[in-house]
Amino acid sequence: MMMKRCACLAVFVCITFNLLLCAKEVEGVHWKYCKGEWEAKISNATVVPDPARAGQEINVLIQGEIGRVVQGGELDLKVLFHNIPVYKETDNLCDRLSAGCPASNNFNVDAKQKLPKFTLPGKYQLEITAKDTEKKSLVCMTMDLEIKGPAIF
Repeated sequence: MMMKRCACLAVFVCITFNLLLCAKEVEGVHWKYCKGEWEAKISNATVVPDPARAGQEINVLIQGEIGRVVQGGELDLKVLFHNIPVYKETDNLCDRLSAGCPASNNFNVDAKQKLPKFTLPGKYQLEITAKDTEKKSLVCMTMDLEIKGPAIF
């Protein structure tokens, strides 16, 4: 009987520990709009996994809404490490939207990128700006990103 209680207690502790870990991962990343007024509105932004690991793939997911049809444009991504720009990329906006273009109403950005193995661990900031085909800024946001060193196993 005592052995059965110990086994149940051990299972309970393991389940509770795993739930706490999952709850921490679901917290999400901190993000905010850049200064200014933006046509597109962001409802959610997530980085998977969080924290990211050097040498592994990360996925930046952004959900939002825009009140007009967008035929195309650019998505600019700037990465800062201790406020120093370390990476910049410009992509076709339509390639980064889950449903492609034209886009209207609800949209989802799904950006996957493999981090180099030599990425320094630490706290980074992503600045993401979307522009339409006339170069009009649709939205600008910044996200905090934590990167751990490469996995040992």
